[in-house]
Amino acid sequence: MEIGTKMKNARLSAQLTQEQAAEELGSKKKLAQLIIVIIYLVIWVFSLIAFWFFTSPSDAMGYSLMFLWILLPVTTFVLSLLIGKNDYWGRWKWIFAIFFGIMYMLAEYGTFSLANMIAFHRTNLPSFGMILNGAIVSLVGLGIGIIIYRRKENDIESGT
Repeated sequence: MEIGTKMKNARLSAQLTQEQAAEELGSKKKLAQLIIVIIYLVIWVFSLIAFWFFTSPSDAMGYSLMFLWILLPVTTFVLSLLIGKNDYWGRWKWIFAIFFGIMYMLAEYGTFSLANMIAFHRTNLPSFGMILNGAIVSLVGLGIGIIIYRRKENDIESGT
C-alpha cells in the first residue's frame, strides 16, 4: 500500500488533518526503527552475558556455533532485511552494514578474545576481518530488502 494511501485511510478513519496523519505515520516509523536497534542490542548483550555467566570451557564450540554462527548472523540478516524492505533511514541505511559488522567483531572480541587476554595476561588486537563478515551478512539482507521494497513500489505505481 502506498504511503499516500496509508495516510489518507488513517486520516479518514481518525478524522485527522493531513499534517496530523503524516506526523502519526512518522512517529510509528521512528518507533519501528528504535525497536530494530533495541532488538539487536538486546540479543548482542544476551550473547555476551551467556558466554561469561552460563558457559564453561567445554561449551566453547556450542557457544560459537549457536551465537557467532547462527543467532547473531540470522538476527543481522533479518533486521537488515526489515531495514531495506521498509526503507528505514533512507540513504543512511547502508551505515547499518558497518554497524552490524562492528558489533559482530565486538561480540567475538568481548568473548573469546577477552577470555584469551585474561588467561594469558596479554592484549590482543580485535580481528578486524570479522567486521567484513558481519557487514556482508547485513549487505545481503539490505539488498534483498531493497529489492522487495522496489518491487512493492513498482506494483503500486503500475496499479497491481
